[in-house]
Amino acid sequence: MNKNKVDYQAILNGIQDMIFVMRVSEDQQLFYYDYLNKVAMEELGLSEDVIGKEIAEVNSLQVTAVLYEKYRTVIELREPITYQDDYIIKQETKKVSETTLTPQFEDEKVVRIIALTRDITAFKETEREKDLSNHRLKLSRLRYKSLFAENSDSIIYLDLQGKILRANQAFNRLMNQPEENFRGMAFLDILKPKRLSKVKQAFQQTLGGTSSIVDTEVSMSDDTEAVLQIKLTPMMLEQEIRGVYAIMKDMTAEQFAKEALMASEERFRLIAENSSDLIQLIDERGQFVYLSPSHQKVLGYDPNALFNKKLLDIVDQQDHQLIKELLETYQKANTHSIEVRFNDINGKEKWFELRAQPIFTKNKHFKHIVVVARDIEERKQHEEQLRQFAYHDYLTNLPNRRLFHDRLDQVIAAHERKQHNNFAVMMLDLDDFKKINDQYGHDTGDKVIIEFGQRLKSAVREMDTVARMGGDEFMILLPEVDDARNVERVVKRIEGVIAQPWQVDSYQFSLGSSIGIIIPTCKNFDAQQIINKADEVLYQAKNTGKNKAIIEICNYLVKP
Repeated sequence: MNKNKVDYQAILNGIQDMIFVMRVSEDQQLFYYDYLNKVAMEELGLSEDVIGKEIAEVNSLQVTAVLYEKYRTVIELREPITYQDDYIIKQETKKVSETTLTPQFEDEKVVRIIALTRDITAFKETEREKDLSNHRLKLSRLRYKSLFAENSDSIIYLDLQGKILRANQAFNRLMNQPEENFRGMAFLDILKPKRLSKVKQAFQQTLGGTSSIVDTEVSMSDDTEAVLQIKLTPMMLEQEIRGVYAIMKDMTAEQFAKEALMASEERFRLIAENSSDLIQLIDERGQFVYLSPSHQKVLGYDPNALFNKKLLDIVDQQDHQLIKELLETYQKANTHSIEVRFNDINGKEKWFELRAQPIFTKNKHFKHIVVVARDIEERKQHEEQLRQFAYHDYLTNLPNRRLFHDRLDQVIAAHERKQHNNFAVMMLDLDDFKKINDQYGHDTGDKVIIEFGQRLKSAVREMDTVARMGGDEFMILLPEVDDARNVERVVKRIEGVIAQPWQVDSYQFSLGSSIGIIIPTCKNFDAQQIINKADEVLYQAKNTGKNKAIIEICNYLVKP
């Protein structure tokens, strides 16, 4: 035997792509299997019995029609073609393939076509995931544009050294300069605040995790001065401060109103009665001695009807203590700024930023307090939306991993104080959820995830937390449970709602869920250990055959 002879059959069988050699009939219309490699037989559930058979004898009518079209196109073009198609392997799993058909000639006639078919399912799945990620990124950018770029307040985003990374259009207009002129510069160098040390102190306080507000005069590009109120808010990402948002309001007109009041009561009234802000004069007892006409438009109150009433009469009960503390300090010549809720004439709450400045006579006797209240309802809604994005899942609007972690920390702390205060943590996922995405698409898969979250919420108490951790993985925190039997009843309710028929879009199907539950009975553990242990128990449940629940009482968790 020639030891150097190449075993081409072994080589072809070793190739991981499917290979077919098809013989072409004399009339160039029919195609017969001359050869197929081992991978092709295994993937499609075929055997060597197909050798010599025509395509139509082996495949369904639908597949045959597609193959005839492609093979005859090769004969017509007399050159290789490549196309993508779906195919079903013997396990009835749908896959995506890319096939290249190459003609072979004898006497200028196509006598064979070699088909090389590559499985590109994973590649297409990656493409779909990329498209989905791009879509979600686009939505996130639109939300960002609404909250940041198009905000009527001037907003800049600073790094931890106070350098400007981004600025919105309102800030550009305020500075009367394009963004590229000051990007990368320290915002203190741009604003040139007179109270430099106070602004620096506020920035350092914000880096410590606490929002702060500071008023300062700044030098503008046209050599004029403006009074800005700067609110500094930390930007948190994965529980770390990555930067600072600076939100600026032009308070020049308000400052002018205060100065005008001290110089002339008449000029003050002229300004106040044409202001859209609420302007009030309050005596030492907290009673109104003047209210601007804007109260009628903003809150629905006739200013005359509020005359001699107290500020507390229109402030929401939740904020009374803040107002009382404000009035107790009226003897000090300091400006105070607080955020409170006013109740309008219909009893509806509205958020205002309330700034109070005591006014004294030349002899330093207290005269009254000037209160300027600016409507910040829209800003509060924006802040609430930002908090919502930070602590809630974008798809289901349920608590996300961060919020679940925080609530679990609180429950653990309570457990440490009272050892008898039992709680339970569940980790759940949908069995075979990937098949939903593969068979019905990601849009349907997303709707299944949303429905899964709603069903879980319906099965637990108001005090319990249902959170989405990512993908089809959810967690439930039961902060107060009596014993394992109590938890078993909750599991039965969850299994009951999941077992109900599922109808999403035009599809109907049945789903099951595997559940891992732990009830810690020890001390000295942290939230991540609990989550890791729940994950282990879930894995055990899935290994028992899926659609199962395992409860484990843990008495050996110890902090490393």
